[in-house]
Amino acid sequence: MQMTKRFFIPLGILFIALLIIGFSIKSNKKNDEKMFRVESVPIQTSAGWGYNILVDHKIYIHQEFIPAIEGKKAFSSKEDAMKTSGVAIKKLIKGKPPFINKKELDSLNISL
Repeated sequence: MQMTKRFFIPLGILFIALLIIGFSIKSNKKNDEKMFRVESVPIQTSAGWGYNILVDHKIYIHQEFIPAIEGKKAFSSKEDAMKTSGVAIKKLIKGKPPFINKKELDSLNISL
């Protein structure tokens, strides 16, 4: 009888450990499936430059004008538009709203 207990207790612990590992691997696969591709593409407008932010190759943000300033003024260069879109993308990846404020524009040296 004791021989049976000595055999089944470690076997039971091993079985439980394998179940936990199995569920953990399955859970990690689900998290990997939630990954998405985020990228920005410069767009040239009649007034200057803007950008599109794409999520899984679909337009998520279409920005023709410099955000956070009054009026509708386009970016003067493609580089300025891409620097600004980079800040928005970093926020999106962190799960934050991709809003850009004036202070961020100033830190990027965006010409207004």
